[in-house]
Amino acid sequence: MVSSIRIDRDVPMKARDGVVLRSDVYRPDDSEKRPAILIRSPYGKQYSGVSDFLPAVDAAFAGYAVVVQDMRGRFASEGNFIPGAPEGRDGYDAVEWVAAEPWCDGNVGTAGGSYLGRVQWQTAVEAPPSLKAIAPHITTSGPISDLRRTGVVDLDQSISWFATMAVDMIDRLAKEGKDVAEMRRMVTYARFHTNEVAGYLPIKDIPHFNFEGIRHAFQPERVELLLKIFQSEKDLFWKYENVQVPAMHAAGWYDLFPGSLFINFKNMREKGGSERARQGQHVLCGPWAHGGNLLAFVGAKHFGPVARAMAALVKERHLAFFDRYLKGRDVKVPAVHYFVMGVDVWRDADDWPLPQTDWQRFYLRGSGRANTLNGDGLLSREEPGLEPSDHYVYDPQNPVPTLGGRTLPTGRLVPGPFDQRPNEARPDVLCYTTAPFEQDFEVTGPLVLHLFAATSAVDTDFMAKLCDVQPDGTSYNIAEGCLRARFRKSLLQPELLTPGEVCENVIDLAATSIVLGKGHRLRLDITSSSFPHIDRNLNTGKPFATDAEIVPAMQTIFHQTGQASYIDLPVIPVGK
Repeated sequence: MVSSIRIDRDVPMKARDGVVLRSDVYRPDDSEKRPAILIRSPYGKQYSGVSDFLPAVDAAFAGYAVVVQDMRGRFASEGNFIPGAPEGRDGYDAVEWVAAEPWCDGNVGTAGGSYLGRVQWQTAVEAPPSLKAIAPHITTSGPISDLRRTGVVDLDQSISWFATMAVDMIDRLAKEGKDVAEMRRMVTYARFHTNEVAGYLPIKDIPHFNFEGIRHAFQPERVELLLKIFQSEKDLFWKYENVQVPAMHAAGWYDLFPGSLFINFKNMREKGGSERARQGQHVLCGPWAHGGNLLAFVGAKHFGPVARAMAALVKERHLAFFDRYLKGRDVKVPAVHYFVMGVDVWRDADDWPLPQTDWQRFYLRGSGRANTLNGDGLLSREEPGLEPSDHYVYDPQNPVPTLGGRTLPTGRLVPGPFDQRPNEARPDVLCYTTAPFEQDFEVTGPLVLHLFAATSAVDTDFMAKLCDVQPDGTSYNIAEGCLRARFRKSLLQPELLTPGEVCENVIDLAATSIVLGKGHRLRLDITSSSFPHIDRNLNTGKPFATDAEIVPAMQTIFHQTGQASYIDLPVIPVGK
């Protein structure tokens, strides 16, 4: 630890095209050369260095120079900002600029979450010579989000995030002398009334962002057109073979990206661009939602005294990672450090999925009346024979409301676990529930559902939610997944459905770690909407955001010989 630090504000850096990007630099107040940690952000320098994952001030007192930079076109930096645009070149230039500063010893790491994690991957793919380690947390495993890879659109997130980002865009237009009064009023309204704005049809005509100066950055109708830039499914993920450095991947079970967390970890272990990279992959996963404030309570549950960032030593674990890979210190950093809900403890592992995993297949069962939590739907180890299918009507005019889960808290939605019984009382929600467990039952690992289904429409959605049903009946959501049916075979080559045809839909629920105690049950909810978290599929098969026509759909879920819907659970034997 050092005794004092200095902070230099708005330090300029000239990118290769002459655009000036500005940074705040936190570093020890001495003349020594130090390794540096670069944080590049579109959210403003003053906010982006205070994350619980790695606070800039604490890292500076630990002997690092920390550089927090406004990205191109944001706040103090020059240029134009386009959401989702490639940031690799600016990242490369920033890494090499930092490495050449007189207070840096030439070793540079990067850190930051969400969009800040995305730009780290784009930088690492460019392989700047001075980059030695990255710490991307709560972020994606490719250019598009986990939800977008399933074909749906995270609508509430798209509206609330853009409305937040538009504030700085409007401020810049005002400085140019533009009349922004009406624009500011409409965008502010959208920020505070996300649910109402999300209900507007067609989505492409949402009036709140239809202003010269910001419209170009929203354009929801381009969502599916943008997929045409990808040549193959491989392009949906980062070019791991180009990344030559170790990584600390961090997220939470109720984050937006627990699936990407382990995709990045596994792919870097297998495909990383150097032996040092392949051997230097680490995971930290807690019971948290999306954001940099890591609390012990999420949604309606408290996860105990060791869940919050300070007690979990989140900052210290990141500093240990950088000490190992930037300072060359011989410190132990576990490969996988994860939180087990239900018993509320931390555990270490050498790999993922856990080597001791006992994969157990649970089948959807019933007599054709699985509607609501009071229906006859079962989740059972016993394979079904000839059983009648289950049916429900999905009406986009009356979608199932979002209730907790893996949502972005920039709008009105609250992420995390909540009692799902209000939704499970609806007839358009099918519930399949196990018998009460006779002993503790641990599920730790990835979750994938195989759902045999048919619909009366040419396209529709299927949503799945795994829940922990307490002895008193409370049903807390654990994990979730979805699929837009026309993308069931490929995101890049969609195929509309033939009404009435039975198709297998593979739904990824990402991953979890939880112990369900004696007397608890496991429930799988199946439906076709979660609004406004996910855009309503209007069941017409037309491109996203372009349609206002609504078609109700009759959905049929099969559980019989040859069409047995099931979920494979990663069960960890008790005591192992």
